[in-house]
Amino acid sequence: MPPISFDFNLPPHEAIDYLEGKGLKLGFNYTQTMHEAHHSAFTVAKVTRLDLLSDIHDSIVKAQRDGIAFEQWKKDLTPTLKKYGWWGETTVIDPQTGEPKDIYVGSRRLRTIFDTNMRVSYSVGRHKQLMELSDSLYWRYSAVLDGRARSEHAAKNGIILHRDDPWWRTNYPPNAWNCRCKVRAYRKDEIDKKGWEVSEGLHVKNIASPDWAYDVGAGSRVGKLSKMDLDQSLSQLPKISDVKQQGRADLSEDELKKRFYDDLGIAPGAIYLDKVGDPMIVDDSLFTDKNTGLSKLTKEARHEMIDEFAKVLSNPDEIYIDIDKFGFKKNMFRYYEDNGEVYAVMAVFRYFKDKTQGATIFHVTRGLEERRKMKLVYQRSRD
Repeated sequence: MPPISFDFNLPPHEAIDYLEGKGLKLGFNYTQTMHEAHHSAFTVAKVTRLDLLSDIHDSIVKAQRDGIAFEQWKKDLTPTLKKYGWWGETTVIDPQTGEPKDIYVGSRRLRTIFDTNMRVSYSVGRHKQLMELSDSLYWRYSAVLDGRARSEHAAKNGIILHRDDPWWRTNYPPNAWNCRCKVRAYRKDEIDKKGWEVSEGLHVKNIASPDWAYDVGAGSRVGKLSKMDLDQSLSQLPKISDVKQQGRADLSEDELKKRFYDDLGIAPGAIYLDKVGDPMIVDDSLFTDKNTGLSKLTKEARHEMIDEFAKVLSNPDEIYIDIDKFGFKKNMFRYYEDNGEVYAVMAVFRYFKDKTQGATIFHVTRGLEERRKMKLVYQRSRD
């Protein structure tokens, strides 16, 4: 049986599923989402808007599925980047520190984004394929010996180790930015026939750079992000009767708002980073009717769930990116059980050109599934 070929022009289903099934995570610096965390969340350094990150993710998935090359992908994506102001010489704000940083977004940065995601997703898919071979248990490291390969990578060309050797957990390619190395699988009789020797990782120097020293194979073991099965989760959900606070009706609106902001640990109008690192303005607009300007704090017994309102921002069960006639919005959910039915507290934030602003927050008592639509980007771990 010849070694498995690996063609970047062919989109293996494993690679597509891997990239498509990721959630989203904003990170100002690459190191904010490191190593195996990349398997579960798609991130692009210096992208600080979730709507922009979602569009970039969609474009990468489409390019992978349709076999679109870099230049065409860049051409298709550029108008979107310009719309968001993330193009050419631009200034981005670190949401953690508030500090501005001047960057340049052009072909070089986009090439890194494109190649990195394509190479890692294909490597994850190939790793899964190699692990499914029942008899080709030995892997041979293959560097591209064209004078452009890193010397430490070229030095490992031809190294053979059993696929279960721990060395592969941190040295399966790619092992650095723009690394072109690959792995080929062989049977033991093929190795013996060629006169090759099998090494042990204990005696082979690690070559992966710090940014890439993680288990690529773990990507095939990360579950694809999918909607929670709320019916199956009923027994694990908090009961509404345990979280509703009847006595909250005695509090004034100012006291109710204070409880909300105190639970989040912020002042009204402050920037709050949610579970995916999305910076959003949290203020009284969440409790105000945009048409009348009147408070909605006591409408539909919102005050009874005021202690849960902060939790849907700080620790949601799911986050979706949605779009309507007004543009992008983010829907955040925290679920509850009541006599065998599922209900939720839902917060909605809208994306404007220069900010992400709270639109509303309320207790969903009907039509929940109609609101759980579009793109799922985060799900709370149940561990």
